[in-house]
Amino acid sequence: MKAQRVGTETPRSLRVLLTGAAMTPGFQGGELTLGDLLQRGLTARGVEVVREGSRRSLSDLASFAVAPFDVTPGRVAWYRRRLRDLRPDAVVGFVDYDCSLVVAARKERIPILVCVQIYWPTCPVGTHYIEGQGPCFAPGLVRCVRHIARAPLSPNLGLPVSNIPAPIALLLYLKILERPAALAQADALVANSEFTATVLRTAGYERVYTIHNGVDTRLFAAASWSESPKVVLYPVARPRQERKGYAHFVELARQVRATHPEVTFRVLNDPGDELFQGTPYLSHEELARELRADYLAVVPSVWDEPFGFVAIEAMSAGRPVVAYRVGGLPEIIEDGVSGRLVPRGNTQELTRVVRELLDDESAAARMGSAARHRVEQLFDHELMVDRYFDLIRDLVARASHGS
Repeated sequence: MKAQRVGTETPRSLRVLLTGAAMTPGFQGGELTLGDLLQRGLTARGVEVVREGSRRSLSDLASFAVAPFDVTPGRVAWYRRRLRDLRPDAVVGFVDYDCSLVVAARKERIPILVCVQIYWPTCPVGTHYIEGQGPCFAPGLVRCVRHIARAPLSPNLGLPVSNIPAPIALLLYLKILERPAALAQADALVANSEFTATVLRTAGYERVYTIHNGVDTRLFAAASWSESPKVVLYPVARPRQERKGYAHFVELARQVRATHPEVTFRVLNDPGDELFQGTPYLSHEELARELRADYLAVVPSVWDEPFGFVAIEAMSAGRPVVAYRVGGLPEIIEDGVSGRLVPRGNTQELTRVVRELLDDESAAARMGSAARHRVEQLFDHELMVDRYFDLIRDLVARASHGS
């Protein structure tokens, strides 16, 4: 696979490889956005960035599925050859199909930092959520095999598989039992929230660091409030997923429409219907313009959202966010100041809070201003890149001294 190289090499510059399935073009999820920001930010700090995904053929994936191991010798050898060719000083690895990258980096004595944006180190499908049942907090043989048979892998991977026979589902489940030993070889695990970090530590992982995701506050600049029609946005990349709370947003829209018929409800990346307007897939620039034109954003995730990129993007645009109090969202939204948090699954309370903000534009404007300030202080992408940069340099320095 041809790598994309960015930056100008200098005699003492670091070379960092960004890789993993999440760096493959077409991957759906916040990892690609994070990769873009890290690539740009590290390059600006004098780092030579090499970025490549790890797409696999269907035959490779089939072989992976029927093997009970989370590390395969063939894939380790492939990664070792790539590492020798690229000669990075450090590797930043994102979610992959297995942990072969970590083992390969260890064998080549190259420091590796593993980014954890979803729960793939602790859950066979990376979600800790079972459709039709709700949150799931730990692997269980029967429960996981049944779930995998209906939802085999993270939907981000875009695999053309609708269901899996129970024996293969069992083999996929067995990989999660091996994963801690493989990931223990990583020099650092970076969680995108303290909530995610706690999940990892509870599962027995060590060398866990928390670096909150960041947003380009210049691109997602705040807009002033106007007299334009009020738009309530559901800003989700894959909107109709159960765990993202689509049914809750539909119920919210129905209830609010009954008392506020003038309000427009909009759903990202969806064709829309008689209840709400849809939008096509939006670039970052288009999303920023969309958010500046909205009144508020609703994030009714019913799973434990590990972080919530869409929340900080809306807040950066100066819009308050109403969300369920789940996962890492309370670390982003200061309840009553920069947005509102309500108990998980309580659509009545969700509706009441949204109505209050629709009726009190001055309160919504104050929250929007506070939201923008909070993002500038805590979630600007430059702060995030600084923390990654410092950690990478520290890992490289330790490796050079043999520690």
